[in-house]
Amino acid sequence: MMLILQTVATVFIFAPFLAFFLIYIAARKPLKRRAFLVAADLTTLVLFIAVPVLIYAIWSYEASALVCFVAIIIAIVFLVIEWKNEKELKVRVYIRKTWRLYFVVLAFAYLMIWTVGLIFTVSRFMLDSYGA
Repeated sequence: MMLILQTVATVFIFAPFLAFFLIYIAARKPLKRRAFLVAADLTTLVLFIAVPVLIYAIWSYEASALVCFVAIIIAIVFLVIEWKNEKELKVRVYIRKTWRLYFVVLAFAYLMIWTVGLIFTVSRFMLDSYGA
């Protein structure tokens, strides 16, 4: 049982958009329009783990602290912007907006890192295979 859970977690960490798609499909009927938002919220947690793991898998660089630091900086900047624009800060709304912003930033980072890693791996393979 533990091996199955570990395998599913590993698949979702290395393919977080598969997790997004499966959550969206599962939540589509009961939640209707909110299914996309729920899938994004749950996938954000997976992306917080997946981005540093992907960086470590490609470049052997531990980036967990960097991801947390960037998340804190984004939260602070977004808080200042919200505070300037709103008379009264609603904490629950702020946290939801920040979490969704994390989804966008982490999804973009994951796609960029994955693309660069693919190019890096293919170019290394080509150089090794054809003796450059």
